[in-house]
Amino acid sequence: MRDRLLVLVLAVTVGVYLTYAFMAPYTLANAPPIPNEVKTQSGTTLFTGDDVVQGKYLFQKYGLMDYGSVEGMGGYFGVDFTAYTLQIAADSIAQSYGIPVTANVTTVPQVAEAMKPTYDRQANIIYVSDRFGAGINASAGYYSTYFGANASEVRLKPDLITNQTQVNQLTSFFAWSGLISLLGYTNGFPYVPGILQPTSNVTLASALQTAVILIAIMPAAAYMFIKLLQYWNEPKAPIPLPPATPAQKTALAGMVLAAVAVGVQGLLGSYAMHLYTDTTLYGFDLSSFLPFNVARALHYTLGVLWIVVTWVAFALFVLPYFGVALSKRKTLGILGLTLFVGAGALLGIWLSYLQYIPAPWWFIFGAQGRDVAVMGTFWLISIGGVLSYLSYLFARAHSRAAEPLKPFAGILAIALGGTATGSFIGALPVVQPFANFSFDEFFRWTFIHSYVEGFWPVIVVTIVATLLVVTGLFPVKLAVAIVGADAALETVAGMLGTAHHFYWGGEPLAWMYIGSVASILEAIPLGFLLVYSLLLLRRSQVQNQLQRTTVVFVAVAGVGGGLGAVGLGAGLVNLPYVNYFLHDLQTTMAHAHASFPLAYGIPSMLMWVVAFFLVGRYSARDLRLAAAGAVIAAVGFYVQVGVTLIPLGAEQLGSVLNNGLWFAKSLYTPLGGAGFWLQPFVQSIVWLRMIGDLVAAVGLGIVALSVIYRGLVRPKPPLQ
Repeated sequence: MRDRLLVLVLAVTVGVYLTYAFMAPYTLANAPPIPNEVKTQSGTTLFTGDDVVQGKYLFQKYGLMDYGSVEGMGGYFGVDFTAYTLQIAADSIAQSYGIPVTANVTTVPQVAEAMKPTYDRQANIIYVSDRFGAGINASAGYYSTYFGANASEVRLKPDLITNQTQVNQLTSFFAWSGLISLLGYTNGFPYVPGILQPTSNVTLASALQTAVILIAIMPAAAYMFIKLLQYWNEPKAPIPLPPATPAQKTALAGMVLAAVAVGVQGLLGSYAMHLYTDTTLYGFDLSSFLPFNVARALHYTLGVLWIVVTWVAFALFVLPYFGVALSKRKTLGILGLTLFVGAGALLGIWLSYLQYIPAPWWFIFGAQGRDVAVMGTFWLISIGGVLSYLSYLFARAHSRAAEPLKPFAGILAIALGGTATGSFIGALPVVQPFANFSFDEFFRWTFIHSYVEGFWPVIVVTIVATLLVVTGLFPVKLAVAIVGADAALETVAGMLGTAHHFYWGGEPLAWMYIGSVASILEAIPLGFLLVYSLLLLRRSQVQNQLQRTTVVFVAVAGVGGGLGAVGLGAGLVNLPYVNYFLHDLQTTMAHAHASFPLAYGIPSMLMWVVAFFLVGRYSARDLRLAAAGAVIAAVGFYVQVGVTLIPLGAEQLGSVLNNGLWFAKSLYTPLGGAGFWLQPFVQSIVWLRMIGDLVAAVGLGIVALSVIYRGLVRPKPPLQ
């Protein structure tokens, strides 16, 4: 059975990448067109296709996707430039008619009619009315001040862009994104009252997704129930491990640095959220070297990197237990390379977004400027190389490990290889940005899901299951059944579920139906994480503090990941019709903040705890403190989500329904009035996030500081 499971997981991994390779030509061939020209009905050329391409280049070069968004893709604080540009144009059109400008002026028939473009496919020219053309020119004037004199006011680097040609090119890109929405390439997104609304396909895909929930969950649940009954009473016993070698102890350094990174990441996240309410940090103006987009990019990149560093360090630590001996020199070399890549990636982002790296090197060694997939291509390729080598080592371990550990080594080899493949895909097109925004989104999300929703869950579940087996908390056969089923389900659902990010980005309509079905299937393995954690509490008979701490960490991760990914992900924002109105709002932040730190962060910290205990650096008291820290951290993130992020998302939803997406992400209206983020009630909700932040910081700090202390200070003899 174990060999069949490995073959199944490998086949699924190869299959999902072959599916994307097969669909790529179709997707790219049916992407929204970049016209040769955009003209007014009177024959004036507003901008060319080259202007659109150059504008996208600048959008990434200046890190604006880590500030605001286009078609709802990007940062959560800055405006959605697609919707905002359409609103500026609508205001201009209304003024040209002498119509009073209101927030939803697009519902006025004359304005709506003037904003209908036409596309001459044969000549590849988009035509707009003269009034619409004047509105686009007005938006260029607005953005000249926005990115220039007012840049620091909107939380960007002071005088970020003062070259009017570059401003015009950026505006051309923003206007193009609005035009392809109006021409029907984005399934009606973004919502603009009177002009853009969900298409019938959004409703049909939502109905299909609901049907799949009922059809798919029952057989999957039945399979897991049968396996649980089959293996429930299998014997379980701890697997004795030999004393840690000097090479294994060397790997602890990576965990110490990861613990330091957790603290820095938290500070950056709090600072970025503070900028929602103020231009300075309690009077200290950091905008020249730490504007919002830099802080945000460093914040989430640190989150990815410290988890990767932890997994590399833990892999180096446990490989000898799997029968693969590593010298101290090789361990230090692999860990050193990983840390060099991580530090280089962070420095590259900072220097690139502050415009200190010239073209074309900013894209390669700096920041690609793509939300989440932000690291320069050199760093992504390097990470892919490290993960590929670890995959090779675990493949060797599969043939050498003792029988109980063989299947876990094999699945880790496949999952690490799948993640490495995603890193190489994320590096495309290597030397400069894609010309078409929709091309970029296709490859960007394929890469992102190869990490957070494709193979990372497989890695986490496999490592946690291995720890449960080694500590004598779970029977081997039950753990193997769980890991194999989760690996197959999560890989296919998580990778094909990438397509739920293709609803509004201009990818062909077929992806909406694929994404709506596959993404809801992600809820099955993630939901079972919750079930497993509860079963663990029921099934296990803890006998020592290591087992108790392991149970607590797994329960926190399972419940947190299950609720965050299923409840706030699949349950809240994945349904196409619901996602249409919630896309790019703080509800997505709620999903991320409830699932990512708990589903991936807490299990990674468990790896620190186990490693430090096995080398004698952790006492029983340290284990108890770590368990308490995990619980406190979970409480903090739930408070953060419940008190701030969900209420903010609800308030934004009201703004979207009343005024359109443009207002829900604005500091100011185009005419200079107070936007969403300046509403007093909204400001109060943002400040309340400090409660959850502080509680989470206490919990994470307990675990991280103990690792730093035990890693740097010679420990006392363990206390039992």
